[in-house]
This record gives sequence, structure tokens and C-alpha cells, in this order.
Amino acid sequence: MVELRNDDGRYASPGDGNLGILDVGCQIEVSPGYVTAAGNEFSGGQTFQLDSYEHTSSGGKASLVLRARDGWQAVEDWKARNQFRWNKGSDDWSVREILAFILARAGLKLEIISQSEIIAGFYPDITLNAGNDGLGVTRKLLAYVPDTVFIERNKACLVNPLPSDAAVYSYGNDHVIFAGRYHRRVQEINSVQVEGYNTGSQAMILAGKFAWDQVEKLYEKPEQIEDRNIVSVEEAQQYGQAVLRDAEIAATDGYILVPVNCGQQLLDVITVTDERAGLAARKKRVTGITLDYRLQLGEYTQRLRLGFV
Repeated sequence: MVELRNDDGRYASPGDGNLGILDVGCQIEVSPGYVTAAGNEFSGGQTFQLDSYEHTSSGGKASLVLRARDGWQAVEDWKARNQFRWNKGSDDWSVREILAFILARAGLKLEIISQSEIIAGFYPDITLNAGNDGLGVTRKLLAYVPDTVFIERNKACLVNPLPSDAAVYSYGNDHVIFAGRYHRRVQEINSVQVEGYNTGSQAMILAGKFAWDQVEKLYEKPEQIEDRNIVSVEEAQQYGQAVLRDAEIAATDGYILVPVNCGQQLLDVITVTDERAGLAARKKRVTGITLDYRLQLGEYTQRLRLGFV
């Protein structure tokens, strides 16, 4: 949400005249930045589509309030007009290629930052029925692989987050931390049994993956998955490992509140030093970014949601 001052009537008619571009359906670009010795510096920021606007007036104050949707909402809003089916009789479309097809329907280009082998080499028999939305099939596709996607501007960026990823920025020394919360909980899933079926040999495929350190601490918290797209033990193991990896990342969360870093990107690995919480250059992954700009209160801060590396 964006609130613009309108006490002088500058946005009294956002759909008319010189303000005609500020109308429902237009693209809004948010580019955070700051003034440095080199001048005004800013990042590319995010893009949104304006869904609605409203005028408010109270107590001598007038505002124009903008509400917009992001790329993920566009993916969810896209509905298939007819049925699509991939890889019914032959391996033609990989997970990555189907994903790119779906995202393109929502106006997003898939850009590869890093990727796993399985996302380009696994060919699931997937059906998208008429009326199904793009978000559901996107989640199903990403469940097969350790990769994930974030949206920046009009691009969907594909990343395979690895524990070995190097940190690209540090918080807590030169870049101060106003507040922080660092939470570690048990993994919701610590063992996965994946069942598939090989149509060629007509044999059931069965494989299990375990997070043994978690099982040892808290006993088994199993997940069972049955999917006839799994036709080999290797694919079953890869699927199980992807599920465990998601559970591992989700088991660590928290946030830091910091002065704005306009170059911060989702899924970056950073280090956090917070002596009050016993952290010294602890590696974390940025899983969410919230920008808070309140001119009246003099606030310009960034909240980074943290996850496991």
C-alpha cells in the first residue's frame, strides 16, 4: 500500500489529464535508494500493478491511497482456458520448461540464476485443467525440485539454494541492526518415504530419505508421498531430499530490522553479527524483504526475514 499526500489536490483526478497514467491497471515501480557522495543512488526495485485507489479526507488531511498486486498475485489470477498436458507419452517438457510456460502466461520471464540438475532433467506427466490457476501448478512443479523462485520486477528468478552458498553482505558491524529475532524450531518433517511406479518394468519404486540428526533428537516425523511420475529410485531420492531441504530451511526463521540496503536481494546469503543474541558472522538466507517508509515519522527501514542457509 502507498499513501500519497493530496491536501493540495495534486491527485484529485488521477485518471485525467497529466495524471492519466496513474489509473487502475497501470504499472507501479518502487525503487528504494538514498543520497550518497556520488549523488542519488537507487536499485531497480519491484514492480506492481495498480488494483485500486481511493481518496480519503479527514481533519484537514487528504490522501490518495494506492493498492497494488505483485507478480505472485498475477500468477494466481491466471486461469487456464483449456486443458494442458505435458509428457503424456514422451519426455518433451522438463520441470523448468513447464514452469517457464506457466509464468509466461502471467507476463513473467523465467531467468536462471542457478539451477539443480533435476529441474532440467525431470519430465513429469502433468495435467492443468481448464479453470486451474497458475499458482497451484507452480507449487506442484517446485515440490519436485530443491529449486525455488522469487519475482523481481517483471522477471521470475530461478535459484537453487545450496548450503555452500557464500555470503554476499554483512549486518551488525558497519551496517547496524536496530532489532532482531532469531528463531529455531523442530523440523515439521524429518523423514520422507516416496513411492513411485516404473511402467516399463511394472515395478513399484520405493525410497526413503532421513534427516538423522532431527530423528535422533525428536523421533520420527514422517511424510509419505505417492506420485506415479517417479519412475526410478534416483528420482524418488531426489524428491525426498527436496522435501527435507524445504523443511530444513523452514525450521529456522526470524528477522532483522536495519537501515535500508537498496541492493539487498531475495535468497541472498548474508552474515549477521548480534552480540546481544550470541551471533558472530552467522550465515542466514534472506527469505523476505519488507520496506517501510513513513515520511511523517522519519522512518526509512528494512525488515529482512531470515531462513536457514
